[in-house]
Amino acid sequence: MYLFSWGDVPGKDSGKLIEYLEQNYGVDWVRTAKIEKIDNNEIRIATEKNVLSLSLYNANTRVTLTINKVRTDDFIVKVENSKLNIYKDVEQEKKDIRQGVKVKGISYPYSWLAGLVIVGLIFVALMGYYGTQGPGIFSPREAFFVIGASIIILAGASVYLLLTLRDTISVLKIHEEELQSARDVAQEKRITSLEGTRVTSLEPQLATLETRVTALERERAKEVK
Repeated sequence: MYLFSWGDVPGKDSGKLIEYLEQNYGVDWVRTAKIEKIDNNEIRIATEKNVLSLSLYNANTRVTLTINKVRTDDFIVKVENSKLNIYKDVEQEKKDIRQGVKVKGISYPYSWLAGLVIVGLIFVALMGYYGTQGPGIFSPREAFFVIGASIIILAGASVYLLLTLRDTISVLKIHEEELQSARDVAQEKRITSLEGTRVTSLEPQLATLETRVTALERERAKEVK
């Protein structure tokens, strides 16, 4: 997906870049930030409290996005008509989202969430089981530890879910787009098949009609003579 041309920021592509950053990274402060280019290798968007930078690297083939000193994303650079055009690798992004969620550059597989929930439920189940076997099974300290551990694990799972909610929605959107694409392909094949069937079924009728028209033309030609 095309984002902007490196040579046109600051410039005519600044609006495209600002809109993309705001929509995809939640940095609404970029609208009032100062945009400047440093040594033609870095685009810096900064306010008094926040700094965002886009840096060329790897022989001008990649651009890395850093927000407040945290490496956030990477983009592809393509040389087109002597211009450095910046693109987002959408397919790779979809693959990353399917495999796991990226938080501050670290990938957390979705299976971790299930693991946290399962561990928390096991603690709660054990606590309930041993707690019903008789009085005095747990000392107050042990009970506090078990209850506290369960709460911490479940709270961690909840926080994780909140952090990954945006990417979870992205996964659902990706699946929806793929399903819609599959539906469109199937519909197109069906229409093509129906059109082919109709043409095939009409061919004998068209041939008969053509024969009749030819015969009528011959009869008319004889009458004229």
